[in-house]
Amino acid sequence: MIMTVADFLNSLMQKEKELIKQYEIVGHAPTIGDMYEGLTASLLNKAIFKELDVRVTSGKIRNKKGEFSNEVDCMIVEGEGDPIPYTDKFIYDISQVIAVLEIKKNLYKDELVDSYNKMHRIYKISDPDITYMKGMRDAFRHIMKKELPNYEELEILPFHEQMIYHTLLMEEVLPVRIIFGYYGYKTEFSLREAFVKFILDQSGKKLFSPVFFPDLIICGANSLVKLDAMPYIGILDEGDFWNFYGSSIENPLLLLLEIVWTRLSYKYNIDSSIFGEDLEFETFHAYLAGKASKLVDGTMGWKYKYHFIKQEYLEGHPIRFEWKPAELDEQEFFIINWLCINGVLDISEPGFKQWLVDRGLELEKIVESLTKKNLVTFRNNQFSLLTDRCQVVAVNGKWYAAENKSGRLTNWVNKMIKANQK
Repeated sequence: MIMTVADFLNSLMQKEKELIKQYEIVGHAPTIGDMYEGLTASLLNKAIFKELDVRVTSGKIRNKKGEFSNEVDCMIVEGEGDPIPYTDKFIYDISQVIAVLEIKKNLYKDELVDSYNKMHRIYKISDPDITYMKGMRDAFRHIMKKELPNYEELEILPFHEQMIYHTLLMEEVLPVRIIFGYYGYKTEFSLREAFVKFILDQSGKKLFSPVFFPDLIICGANSLVKLDAMPYIGILDEGDFWNFYGSSIENPLLLLLEIVWTRLSYKYNIDSSIFGEDLEFETFHAYLAGKASKLVDGTMGWKYKYHFIKQEYLEGHPIRFEWKPAELDEQEFFIINWLCINGVLDISEPGFKQWLVDRGLELEKIVESLTKKNLVTFRNNQFSLLTDRCQVVAVNGKWYAAENKSGRLTNWVNKMIKANQK
């Protein structure tokens, strides 16, 4: 479903952009800007769910202290706002704001920095109000490959892991922030190069966190995307740098829908069937990685690494790949099947120790393999699942396991059955 909607909106956008060009002869910049903002609002209105008390508007955002955002070109909000007299704009409390979009006809360096600073203002007026942590819990498990800690456990984690925890917590609280440029840098490479020059100037500065980065920057057909596992996942490298930002030439409206619909699905418990079979993943090129560290004066900052990739390499990679569940060997099948039935597996049990000895297995290798497959966490001498609804299946004589709360594993099995029937 989501790809069908995204393709439709992209086709509509291309058609309407041509219409706007015909009227740019008015030569009045605010009017031209209004046309692009109106087009964006029209696209979003076709992409949100009418059954919810959600609407698309523009205006300003206010927090409980009475502080205001900059003028917001476009925002997705919940419920009624305060109308600004003699305009079609509204003031909304930040707790009602689901997504904020800064719209630019042309997106080059000056517009990029200006838009970034306006999105930063959204962070500065935020009112952290933790009402649910479903998205954060899933995100932490995907990125860190361990269960979300409680506050006592959090204090003993390495500093960089604590900061990823707090970053994901703020991501859950803040509205989705999107910069939407209709024209600008022609290639993925040129967009990457322009934005990184600004970012690396900030590297190591106090509190310059990945939270400040927009969730999505669209520049024509090219995009920069936050990989905070809401929904797109960025992993830690061997130096504990978190690959939190990537680039793509995928349909930008698909990326926008994935991010906004993910937020709506967590907030309103919407059935994940809206995402379709979900058997194809978007591919992202590594772009920025960050690691939090304490500075000399006792405060903290983030160090950033830029993954430079040549233009010809960017252009030669596919934009999607097919999903498949984790394949298990016989020993891994035994452990995962046990966990699906019993919840935990304590390795101090004499029977388990003997099972390892009889098969000549090394516990460390089993833990490493199942952790990499994002299926289990291992702590306090216990295996436990990193999933909410793990299932094990046998297909073509092999064992597979995956989270199936979205029905993705079921869809994959059905696809394999159909393929075998041909």
